[in-house]
Amino acid sequence: MKDNNIRRCLLKFAALISSAVLMTASAGFSVSAQKYSADDFVHAEERKIIGTDGNELHIQGMALGNSVWGNPSSPDLSHHNENTYKELSEMGFNCVRFYINYGLFESDSNPYHYKKSGFDWLDKNIKWAKKYNMGIIINMHYPQGKYQSNGDGLELWTNKSNQDRLTALWKKIARRYANEPTVWGYGLINEPVVPMKDTMEQTYEQYNKLMQRISAEIRKVSPYQTIFIERLCAAVNSNGEREYAYFTPENSFAKIDDENIVYEFHDYDPFFFTHQNTSWAGTEGRTMTYPSEEIVGEDTVNGWVKCEAASKKSAKGNGWSYFESKTVSLSDDANVVTAAVTASKLGQDGAAFFDDIILTEISPRGERRTLFSADFSDGIINGSPWSDDGSGVSEYCADDGNNAPGCLKISGTTSFYVQNFKRFEMKKGYKYMVSGYMKSDCGSPEIRIDMSLSKNIHSFDENFLESSFMPYVEFSEKHSVPLYLGEFGVISEGFENERNGIGWVRDMISICRKYNIGFNYHVYNEPAFGLYDDYPNGRNEELAELFKEILKAQSKKSA
Repeated sequence: MKDNNIRRCLLKFAALISSAVLMTASAGFSVSAQKYSADDFVHAEERKIIGTDGNELHIQGMALGNSVWGNPSSPDLSHHNENTYKELSEMGFNCVRFYINYGLFESDSNPYHYKKSGFDWLDKNIKWAKKYNMGIIINMHYPQGKYQSNGDGLELWTNKSNQDRLTALWKKIARRYANEPTVWGYGLINEPVVPMKDTMEQTYEQYNKLMQRISAEIRKVSPYQTIFIERLCAAVNSNGEREYAYFTPENSFAKIDDENIVYEFHDYDPFFFTHQNTSWAGTEGRTMTYPSEEIVGEDTVNGWVKCEAASKKSAKGNGWSYFESKTVSLSDDANVVTAAVTASKLGQDGAAFFDDIILTEISPRGERRTLFSADFSDGIINGSPWSDDGSGVSEYCADDGNNAPGCLKISGTTSFYVQNFKRFEMKKGYKYMVSGYMKSDCGSPEIRIDMSLSKNIHSFDENFLESSFMPYVEFSEKHSVPLYLGEFGVISEGFENERNGIGWVRDMISICRKYNIGFNYHVYNEPAFGLYDDYPNGRNEELAELFKEILKAQSKKSA
């Protein structure tokens, strides 16, 4: 983040040594005697990224995951092939974010002894990218010390030997590809998560220090390739709990003493949409549709103001009874409503069953509109449970139901238990009510409408998506540095049942273009996320057509 005059001086000095550096590149990859300058490589220039043709470059990337999460010791040759690059190029992608695992290049039992197979595989991919006029950003997705994103890789930060090995490996990679403009840059660590120190400043500094160290070693052998610095995502305390709030852009990006830096962030907001209904992400039974009036962002003033319980209106012979509440309205004390079901003191063997829950909005003219409904026919719960004493469980029940199989079952409560559903902002002059079916022979279950008070309310729409970008845009403007959205994407569930993952992807790309942010879609070929769920089978054709439409249009505009 230095003055550009200093940058130019540094680059001139780098040019004086570049010829010698390039000629000492490791054997095994084509080494040229050509003398390069910064202009021959993709590089940062204030808030822009400049391509090898001297024009502003808009990164349109696709991630190649390469099965790195399984911690392979050799490349997954079935993951993709040359046709992958041809396909991506034809769609309008100009780059791949190429995930690597350290185990592809060295083993824990034999550190610093690098595997030819790993580098041969990387060489081949670089050649494919060059053939189809694409760039590669090499991303260390799984470093020594384990995968970072889930907070399980703390040994990178607590074991100095892991840091030494990571630094050495990056220097090896940078030396090998120092004379290859097809390699656009190096992403040093994916989604870093560090252990908590005594102060947040000390917590941040362990990350900042390692990023500075690796960057400095890379620059000794690779003067021109861009370094992609990702924000520090979180810190883990001694209880295994994660701290996120402190790590704003100002407190999360490493402060590297280098001008050829691109600052990278990831955006999967809101998480319950992009990772919906999957057990490993903790969202099982929760779905979202884009756009919707569902609240996805708010500052809570009072999390619970009051409620209106539904009263029994009629009974059916199968044990189910219909309940309906009185209407509630916007007030100075409450501006948010949600449908809820509760069950108190059911006991270890008791259970309550709920079905066909509906939250209704009534206009000043008396017109009714369903804001939320749940018939549980597909096993989706779409709610967030809370228990007064930690007892009880809510789950899908396939053996019972009001009109058809499938309902919500709450059981095992020894105190108060509540299952809230989706939240909505109340409108002036409108009324709201809840209705549904319930049956139980014990405890005190009920269907009700809950009210709360919030400010800065965001519904799930493009304005909310754009708001998630703004802290990074402000950082970019303040420091005059370029940004890169290194990951965004939607799990396969988000493209099903008209949940409109396509619309979310389209709007995310639109926002990137509005603020001149390069982007990379996650990911090409993985079971949960992916353009493919099993290459070469199972392509998401709707997503492929979207990429062709909007990426090719940008490519023509740039040309």
